[in-house]
Amino acid sequence: MRVATKVATGSGLLAAVLIGVLGYFVLLVRQLVVANHELTAVHFRVTTVALDLLHQVDQIEVNARKFYVTRDAAYADRVAKSRDEFAAGLAELRTLACRGADADPVARLDELWRQFAFASVPAPEMAARLAGIADSSLSEVLGTPIEQLNRQTWAVLNASRQGIAAQVASVAGAGREAEWISFAIAGVAVLLAVLIVVLTVRSIREPLKRLIEGTRMVASGEFTYQLAATEGDEFAALAEDFNTMVRRLGELDRMKRGFVSHVSHELKTPLVAMQETNSLLLDGLPGPLNERQRRLLDLNLQGSRRLSAMIANLLDLARVESGGMRYDIRPHDLGALARDATAEFEALAHERGVPFELDLPRAPVIVECDADRVTQVLVNLVDNAVKFSPQGRPVTVGVRLEPALPADTPRAFVAALGSARAGPFAAVRVADLGAGVPDREKLRVFEKFRQAHEGSKRAGAGVGLGLAISAEIVRAHAGAIWVVDNDPAGSVFVVLLPVAPPGPERSDAGRATIQTTHEA
Repeated sequence: MRVATKVATGSGLLAAVLIGVLGYFVLLVRQLVVANHELTAVHFRVTTVALDLLHQVDQIEVNARKFYVTRDAAYADRVAKSRDEFAAGLAELRTLACRGADADPVARLDELWRQFAFASVPAPEMAARLAGIADSSLSEVLGTPIEQLNRQTWAVLNASRQGIAAQVASVAGAGREAEWISFAIAGVAVLLAVLIVVLTVRSIREPLKRLIEGTRMVASGEFTYQLAATEGDEFAALAEDFNTMVRRLGELDRMKRGFVSHVSHELKTPLVAMQETNSLLLDGLPGPLNERQRRLLDLNLQGSRRLSAMIANLLDLARVESGGMRYDIRPHDLGALARDATAEFEALAHERGVPFELDLPRAPVIVECDADRVTQVLVNLVDNAVKFSPQGRPVTVGVRLEPALPADTPRAFVAALGSARAGPFAAVRVADLGAGVPDREKLRVFEKFRQAHEGSKRAGAGVGLGLAISAEIVRAHAGAIWVVDNDPAGSVFVVLLPVAPPGPERSDAGRATIQTTHEA
């Protein structure tokens, strides 16, 4: 299913749920409106009309008795008027009975009214009809029927009140039921909505997460990573294209490594021959040289040595990337290695006017390491410090035993140390008073072909491989390397190595040969 289809389906289901909930609430509101209409237009009106009928019945009796005593025709007219109003109210009750009111009490009241002696007497004859009632028949003709009408009207009124109470109770019950149903529907709707959203987001997030992970792996140089194509959507097509890209990048990387290794190896032999030839010429074996010839040959020899060092770095980089770098692990005094690395640059430092300051402990600091490779790391650091230090400013090389991680250890390296971060450690610090390394370059300076001052590159500064190779060598020794600012200026490169043996690779004889498997 395509991503757009997933989103549309999830949104459609969610919209359907919301529409269903809305439809239910509309139906509920209509039911409440109908119930309110019945209460207002039927039952409340029946109550009002019944109360008015009680008044008219009383008026009929009162005015009839007044006429019987006074024989005043005005009272007969009032009887006729009350009679007509009662008849009109009764007609309205019959209509309301058809609209939902209790019909039985109304029908009984209508029957009693038709039996009432004065119900159909014309208004002009009302006085004569009242005057013709004998005293002995007054109760039978007037009193008893009016009392029956009164009682039945009260029955209509009570029935209306009961209807109102029943309707109110029904509305209240419907309201409570609707409330619980509303909560239930709302809960189901929320759960369904959350489920739809979670499933939709998960179907998009999981392949996206794998793609991000794969991109990071490729960015770190891992060209064997492959994405698993899951469903036939855009992510599957993207995964296929990503895998094709990674395979081609892997092929290009292998071609690059092979080319660099082959070319570097082929250049190494003629360079050695050139250096030996220049050395023989400088020694004067073919014949004497004048000063200008000697200077030109010396420059040629220095250039060939720098080129030879670059080729050696390229070969080391090729070995590291191919997993072919081997290490001869033995116990060594790190202070002695630092002293040897510094001694290699005494002549260059003297020529540049850069003094050395050694801060070495009296007691040996023993670490399990490959002496040649660790010396290579220290030589790179001291070489850079001498090259970038101003004239007259010292380069400090110090070795110290650290019982725990130093306070200036960057957080990015703490996790990289793994199980070795418990200590103790041996730390080598190479400090200079040069221009320093900008903060944004403190991590990237250990990348291949990366230099901290690319805009102000100095002659003989190299191509940016020394620190990258040094970082790989230190990582192979379960250590860490980083750079911090020096006070008041310059940089401090720190190499941290665990004092404890590296682990299961160490043999009983205190010696092991390990091979790196890390790819840069």
